[in-house]
Amino acid sequence: MFDKGVGLDLRNEPERCEPSQLIEAERMSEIGIMACSISHDMRHSLTVIYANAEFLERHDIDASVRAELLLEIQQTVLAMTERIDSLLQFGSSGRKSPLVREGVSSVVERAVASVKFHPDGQNVPITVGKLPPVEAVIDARNLESAIYNLLLNACQAAIRSTHAPEVKIQLTEVDERIYVTILDNGPGIPASIRKTLFEPFVTAGKPNGTGLGLTLARRIAEEHGGSVWLEDSNQEWTVFTLSLSQNR
Repeated sequence: MFDKGVGLDLRNEPERCEPSQLIEAERMSEIGIMACSISHDMRHSLTVIYANAEFLERHDIDASVRAELLLEIQQTVLAMTERIDSLLQFGSSGRKSPLVREGVSSVVERAVASVKFHPDGQNVPITVGKLPPVEAVIDARNLESAIYNLLLNACQAAIRSTHAPEVKIQLTEVDERIYVTILDNGPGIPASIRKTLFEPFVTAGKPNGTGLGLTLARRIAEEHGGSVWLEDSNQEWTVFTLSLSQNR
């Protein structure tokens, strides 16, 4: 009934759709796995908040204990919020904000300031190298989120250093490409996970980590025509680099 060429085209059509369908199915499966994990963690976190709230109702506890209970509630809520944000960002398909030309150095500065408000970043010195006034066509909010994730990972690693914790960040421009390099003096990335480091739910040394920070950072970098990769990791320094195209 059909011309031979047309028949071949029709038979090949499902095969052309299959890779994208498989990718979407895999992504939805990963979202489901993470939702189950977050649900379990949420129950634990809510139990902590409820127990602390009950203690706060008592009148026989002193001010220092009350302050510790309040701090634990705040940290637990922050952790819950981060997990929900990670799930929402990982589950979203495609970029929602428009690309605009903006200075990348200001994005780096905002990311550094945000990390310093996080409990894991408050006591870690972050040395900011020279920030050249380079501009690029970017989604500033997403790019700041990617740099924030890399910086927070670096601070969390530096806390586990046998020396005084230290994190460095620098910005360079080479041939219309921009590079954000982040260094920490933590214990390094285990060799066993280096090949899968950017896959969802892979984490090292962080009992409360979602394993999505690097995955999201790389996805955002790719949306900007770049990528994220591990430059080096040894007993002295671990170095990650995020690249992006200056013009998109």
